[in-house]
This record gives sequence, C-alpha cells and structure tokens, in this order.
Amino acid sequence: MPASLRANDELQLTAYCDGELDPAAAAEFEPRLADDESLKTQYARLMLLRQAMRVLPQADVPSDLQARVQAKLKAETETVRPSNVMVLRRPSRSWSFQTLAASAVFGAVISGSVLKTINRYGKADTVASEVVAGHIRGLLAPQPFDIASSDRHTVKPWFTARLPESPQVPDLVAQGFSLLGGRVDVIDSSPVATIVYKHAAHTVSLTTLRPGQAVPEQAIAGYNVRSWSDGNFTYVAVCDLPSADLAAFESAFSAAESAAPEIK
Repeated sequence: MPASLRANDELQLTAYCDGELDPAAAAEFEPRLADDESLKTQYARLMLLRQAMRVLPQADVPSDLQARVQAKLKAETETVRPSNVMVLRRPSRSWSFQTLAASAVFGAVISGSVLKTINRYGKADTVASEVVAGHIRGLLAPQPFDIASSDRHTVKPWFTARLPESPQVPDLVAQGFSLLGGRVDVIDSSPVATIVYKHAAHTVSLTTLRPGQAVPEQAIAGYNVRSWSDGNFTYVAVCDLPSADLAAFESAFSAAESAAPEIK
C-alpha cells in the first residue's frame, strides 16, 4: 500500500472493494476515490489482483484424502484401556515431519501459482492491464473523457492537435454505440488516443496503439478486453459488456471506419 495512504484510507478502500461499506459510507467515499490519484492507483491494483486470484488453477484433491484425515483423527483420539481403565488420549500437538513437508509443498504450489498468475498479468499482459486501468480511471473521474462531443468532426481534430497520429472517429449511433468524446491515456509511457462510446448504460473505451501490437482477448478486473488491428492502429476495446457485444462493436467500428472519409 502506498505510504501516502493513511491507515483509514486503506481500510475504507479494502471495504469498498469487498462491498462491505453501507450505501451512505460508499457514497461518501467515492468522491475521494475519484479525486485521489493514490487511491485510484491502488484501487486498480486491487481489482487486478482480485481477478488474478479468481483465475488461479484449482488443485486436484486426492480422492482418498478425506479417508486418510479421518483415520488420522480417529487414531489420535482413540481410547485405550490399560488394566481395564478407560483413558482418553489427547490428540498430539506435535506435527509429524510428513505433515510439515506436505504443508510446505502445498504452500509452495499455491505461492508459485499466485506468483505465476500475477507475473502473467504484470508482464505478458502489461499493456492490457494499463488499458483497463485507464478505463477504470475514466469511470472514476467526473467524466470519462477530456473532450466531450458527439461530433466526430470535433473529436478527431482534437486528437490530431495533441498526438503524432490520431485515429478516425466513426459515428456508430445507428449501430447502438453513441460517441461521447475522447481522452488521452498513457500506455507503456506513450500518450495514445482513447475514443469513448456509450451503449445503453455501458461505457466503452477504445484505445489506439501502434499497429501490429498483440493484445489477447481476455477479462481483467471484471472488464472484457477485445483487440483487433488494421494497417494504422491496434484497437483495444474495454467494457463490462459481454464478449458478444464487444464483437458487434468491433464489426460496427471496422465497417464504419472503412467507409468513412478521411478527416484531418
């Protein structure tokens, strides 16, 4: 946890992520979360870690494990009758070497799985994680865009004035995706364009990266990630919509982009 976060902030953030704050406390905490960069960064990290834990591989439990445990407990609590006197033998408090070894191996397997999963999210999927983090920051902000406009003739020139390369911004309202505006995100230390659309109550962030960059389709922190490329950009769409809806968004965007005249 960053040093700039106070203990109370840490407790509230953890409770908020776990859904343990009552509605009044959550409503009071959310404005602080939207304004505090340290809180927002840690929130994104916690959500990514939660997703990583959800996809940990499940260990196969030996079929005879329950019988072995019950037999061990029975042996530890069995009664003996020396000289016809019943004596209850207390369970031993000492752990056998085999038990300790098994615990150590189990802990090593679990730790290795956690580290492997976190490493996968932290390295192989760094770009996807950064794009999702940008989407989350947008949702936590008062508005998820820097330029608010439903006019592609406004949003496209805004990108052009700020970035070396800017994407086309097709109008997809007929396909059910309304243009809200755009923002500049920083991915892999480089500023990139993110176009923001709305579908019903869902916000779609479409981030444009250099062409040919591979970003696998996946789910991170509860958000679906879908990516495709053309000769100009790699597009990464992030939303809590189902994968099928993001596939429909990709099709609508690609078709409209191909048909739209070039806007400088």
